[in-house]
Amino acid sequence: MTDPLDRLRAADPARTHTDPDPRGSQALALLERVLDTPAEPLPKRNRRRLMAAVTGTAVAAAVAGFFVATPAAAYTVDKRPDGSVHFSFRAERLKDTAKLNKELARAGARTVVMRMVAADRCTEALDMDPAFPFLTTATPEDLERAPVAYRVADGDVIITVRPEKIPAVDTLSFGYATRTDRDGRTTIVVPAVVRTLPSCMAIPERLPR
Repeated sequence: MTDPLDRLRAADPARTHTDPDPRGSQALALLERVLDTPAEPLPKRNRRRLMAAVTGTAVAAAVAGFFVATPAAAYTVDKRPDGSVHFSFRAERLKDTAKLNKELARAGARTVVMRMVAADRCTEALDMDPAFPFLTTATPEDLERAPVAYRVADGDVIITVRPEKIPAVDTLSFGYATRTDRDGRTTIVVPAVVRTLPSCMAIPERLPR
């Protein structure tokens, strides 16, 4: 579409090198006449190109909206006012634990999350603190003194750590793994208070409770 000002200049028979007064009566009358003249329609090719550009923008906006709505991380970390650290992660999505562990260190959780591997890939024994053994049953007193509480809900692992209950020389090593069999996918979690941080954690044959 031609700019109205260009059309005004082209239609002015008395145009000189000196610009006319845009507020003069002659200029205003000429502008009104030019604006009343129907503008030439866009060529069909340009209209198709414009429609394609608009469509492409709409698709890009829809895709951007989709990705914005998608969670950027597979975990959350929240330090509570009472000093506890609440965090969660989606077991099958958490492939690299490095960023999560940095966030936990920043929150003072004294906890390291590790993806467990098959027993034949990790023969290292856990140097567990005897004061915090694996428990197949737990009394209310055991739960009260434990530095961690956790649960698994449909693949989401939800953990609360109480760092003040972890001995000064210890670390909470929180192992996890996913296993798929004919009954479906199972998320396995193993918290261990250790005196020496292991380089790996093996999926136990008998899972602690």
